[in-house]
Amino acid sequence: MDKNAFPPSIVNLLLAEGQRWKVNGKMREALGTGIIPITASARGGKTSLSYVLIDYVIRHTNRPVILDSFPQRVIDEGLPEHWKGRVSNEKFSDLAKINKPAVWLLDDNAVHYNSRDSMTNSSKLLARAAGVISHFGGGMTVIFTTQLLSGIDLSFLRFTTLAPIIRFIDPDVINQERKEWRSIVQEAQYQLRRVCQDERFRDYFYCSKERTLCLAPFPAFLNKDIDPIKADLLSRPMRYHTEKDRQAMISGEVKRAKKKKKVHDDEQ
Repeated sequence: MDKNAFPPSIVNLLLAEGQRWKVNGKMREALGTGIIPITASARGGKTSLSYVLIDYVIRHTNRPVILDSFPQRVIDEGLPEHWKGRVSNEKFSDLAKINKPAVWLLDDNAVHYNSRDSMTNSSKLLARAAGVISHFGGGMTVIFTTQLLSGIDLSFLRFTTLAPIIRFIDPDVINQERKEWRSIVQEAQYQLRRVCQDERFRDYFYCSKERTLCLAPFPAFLNKDIDPIKADLLSRPMRYHTEKDRQAMISGEVKRAKKKKKVHDDEQ
C-alpha cells in the first residue's frame, strides 16, 4: 500500500508531523495529529479498517502504535510479524505518560468511553484530550470506532483536526445521529449503496472530508483460512479479556476512593 492509498485528509493524520508525501503532483508536509473516527453499525467493518490504517502507519512511519486496553494475549500472540516491537497496549487515561508521537486505536468506543453512569465519564476524558493531543509526544493521532457519532461527547469533535470515515449505518438508527452529521451519513449511505457488493458495505468506505468513496482492502492477517487463531485474536480482541474486565466494561464501574465522613465541629 503506497502513501497515496488513502485520501489526503487521512494520510495527513497517519504520517508523522512534517513527513512529506505527494498530493496532486505537489509535495505536502503531514500534520501528524488529529482524530479519525470510523463510524459503522455492528459488523460493519470498523475494526478491520482500523487495522488497515494501523498497518499503513507501521509500513510508512516510525510512529509507535498503541492498541488501547487490548488484552495482553492479543499483543503477544495475535499481531502480524511486521507489527511486533511497534505496538503496546497502554490505557488512554495514561495519555500524559506517553512521550512519543503515538497513533492510538480506541476500538469499540461505545463500550469503553461512554459509561454515562460513571462519575469519571471517559467520554469527557476524550473530550479533554482532543485539545492537547497535538502537544503531547510531538503530536498524536487517535483512531476510534463508534456506532454513531452522537454517542461521543460533542466537545471531543470541536478542538482538533478530524477526518471522519463512514461505513454501513443501520437505516433504523440513522435518525439518532446528530443533526449536524445526519445529512453526511445519509449521503454516505447513498454513495456506498451505489457501488458496494457486500450487504453491509464492507468493500468500500466513505471519507466525509473529501466526500469520496475509497476501496477498503481486507487485511490478509485477518484471513481465517491462513491463521484462524491469530485472525480471531485480532477480529474479536475483547473476547480475550478476563471476565472481570468484561464486566467492568459493560457496567461502567470505576473504582473510587470512599469519601471520608465529614465531622462537624459540634460532633468533635
